[in-house]
Amino acid sequence: MVHRLVREAVAGDAAEIVHLGALMYASVGARPTPTWALESTGWVRDRLGRDLYGAVIDADEGGLAACGLINIVPRLPRPGRHSHEAAYIQWVSTAPQHHRKGYARAVTQALLAETDRRGIEVIELHATVLGRRLYEELGFFIKTDNVAMMALRGDAAPDAPYMR
Repeated sequence: MVHRLVREAVAGDAAEIVHLGALMYASVGARPTPTWALESTGWVRDRLGRDLYGAVIDADEGGLAACGLINIVPRLPRPGRHSHEAAYIQWVSTAPQHHRKGYARAVTQALLAETDRRGIEVIELHATVLGRRLYEELGFFIKTDNVAMMALRGDAAPDAPYMR
């Protein structure tokens, strides 16, 4: 069963996690650079075990077959919620040669198990069109009580839709 293959990520996995993250970003049209990869590897390595939790699956041929991360952040209290933390799932990615094996599901389930263990009640993510069905099957839904918005500032501002 796939679930036995999932393990907690450690600092030594950082470069492979970033490699898989780069594949995920490339699949949605982003262009990861060597500088991004180097900086991201340091960030992942330094944050794992603190406010970043990772779940990975080792590939038989070496490296990682799949990964996923959760950023754990403080959250101001909201009526009806008990947790003072929220989680944001990102970089759920599977190496192309391991697609269609259930690895993304197993990794995401491991991430959700960790949020349950910590008592985190609010978990958010952004999904690709291909990942949407999986996340819906795992209990995620599109929020309808407000509109998700973002602003791009600084060097990212030219990428904003109104700037094109």
